[in-house]
Amino acid sequence: MLKNKTILITGGGSGIGESLTKLLSKTNKVIICGRNEDKLKKVATENDNVTYFVVDVTNPIEIDGLFEKFSAKGVVLDVLFNNAGVVELWEIKNTTLSSNQIFSKINTNFTGAVCMVQKFFSQANAGVENYIINITSEVAIMPIPLLPLYSASKSGLSVFTKALRLQLQNSKFKVVEILPPAVETKMTTQDLNNTSKLENPDVFAENVIKNINNGKLEYAPGSNAFQLSLIRRFFPKAGLKLIDKLSRKQLIVK
Repeated sequence: MLKNKTILITGGGSGIGESLTKLLSKTNKVIICGRNEDKLKKVATENDNVTYFVVDVTNPIEIDGLFEKFSAKGVVLDVLFNNAGVVELWEIKNTTLSSNQIFSKINTNFTGAVCMVQKFFSQANAGVENYIINITSEVAIMPIPLLPLYSASKSGLSVFTKALRLQLQNSKFKVVEILPPAVETKMTTQDLNNTSKLENPDVFAENVIKNINNGKLEYAPGSNAFQLSLIRRFFPKAGLKLIDKLSRKQLIVK
């Protein structure tokens, strides 16, 4: 139950992370982190029981430094939301990304989240209920060819989540995967120019919390999730071509 917990939310300054913070801070202590201090400060100022730290989850030194600060302050986390994420439209035949850009995107979506899990697990009180909540994406079910790095990194986080859940099945750690549909955030409206129908982030966050409190370990509410699972199982090759065709209509390539 997400109540009277100490919660860390990565990417808590906007989007789904901000919506989760607004709701969870009513009955929990919430710590948010991210790269944009102005956004973090605004969320912390507008909500009770919220503090923030400026942290780049692609930087292992900053991740280690964050947990060193927690230790020095006597802070013990009960819940981790790995929410930070970045997305890109990338066709390798048309655009060249630098090695730094590629590393940064994959580390934000995957490697940084794995590091956060390890640090969280090491500091947690194993005798009480703990939650590791990884926010992946429907692309973890079937990739979108126009989003190769996002699809690959979120799929990796999904696999990691499933493996971790099995490792910790006889412990007090609950490992949860959230697979959002297209939610109305900067990532979808500005970074991708997504023209499809988008879900309200506050409504989505409320449903996420409700489902976690009801004991669900996987939550994929989008209408596409079931269809994508069928496509992956029965006709993956044809399905991937169809997804590519449809996504090119929904996403406006700059």
